[in-house]
Amino acid sequence: MKLGIFWRKFRNVELQRRISQKNIYDDAYDEAFQHMTAIKEAGFDAALIEWKQDPKETLKEIIKQNIDIVFNASSLKEVAFLEAFSIPFVGSGLDLVATSKAARKKLVAFHKLPTPKFFVVKNSGQIPEHSLKYPLFVKPIRGRGSGGISEENVVKHPKDLPKVIDKITQQIGQPALVEEFITGREITVGVIGNNNPRILPILEIEYSSAITNTYEHKMLGKEIIHCPADFSKSEEKRIKDTARRIYNVLNARDFGRIDMIVAPDGTPYFLEINTFAGLTMSSDTAHKGYMGYMAEAEGMSAPEFIGTIVRYALERYKNKPIQALTS
Repeated sequence: MKLGIFWRKFRNVELQRRISQKNIYDDAYDEAFQHMTAIKEAGFDAALIEWKQDPKETLKEIIKQNIDIVFNASSLKEVAFLEAFSIPFVGSGLDLVATSKAARKKLVAFHKLPTPKFFVVKNSGQIPEHSLKYPLFVKPIRGRGSGGISEENVVKHPKDLPKVIDKITQQIGQPALVEEFITGREITVGVIGNNNPRILPILEIEYSSAITNTYEHKMLGKEIIHCPADFSKSEEKRIKDTARRIYNVLNARDFGRIDMIVAPDGTPYFLEINTFAGLTMSSDTAHKGYMGYMAEAEGMSAPEFIGTIVRYALERYKNKPIQALTS
């Protein structure tokens, strides 16, 4: 069994680079190398595969390396490529990856799970009449790593809303998701597995120098991390049960991370699910992922953590023979 670990330059900072070139550190290779090392220590053969602009070149390398299953696919294009060529991979499928944050929120709300009220807008000239209560939070409809997020994304007055929408729609080039800003405790919940998914220790993000988790606050290590977060047993159960339901409702696979705000009344509001959640653990070169913190709090080593996720994927494919591509 041989795993191909995908990597590509700037994978975690692509959106932020459209706004600013300041404080951009590309740890994509270091992150993938850490994954490869953990996978090898978990007992598997593995090789790095650089994602190329021409997918045919990537396919040639997969065939050359006799790859059985791919790890670290981290974009819509990569997942679509893998499904198109029926190449097994670790992580959620196109049915979830291709959906926007808005579509995910609609599905979660349909199942009567709490999520902030919202609307989507393509430019500042099309802001609809709405009943959302200020402050509002504006973010790209697709994104990662808090790309495009600064304190101005928390909009307290209607007059400031068009400017922030323009930042998202014009500079990042995506529709803007505008939702009510819920005051409370920001948490994220890691989930691994499939049929009976395992919930990792809850992680709480406290702000040391910001009012929300901005790009610089997150990627430059300014957060104050609490893992496990300090909740009562009943609060913890409610949060974890909600996270498990969301994970299942959205048909996530193998691993994922669910971001929430816990309101003062204890309601855990769904913000988004990260299908390309950071898995890196303690490292001098790669940004430490939230799920890495959770795994460490669970007492798992990197080989145990990453190896467990790989085995969940292999179990999912057990009735579908995994064979290296030969043509």
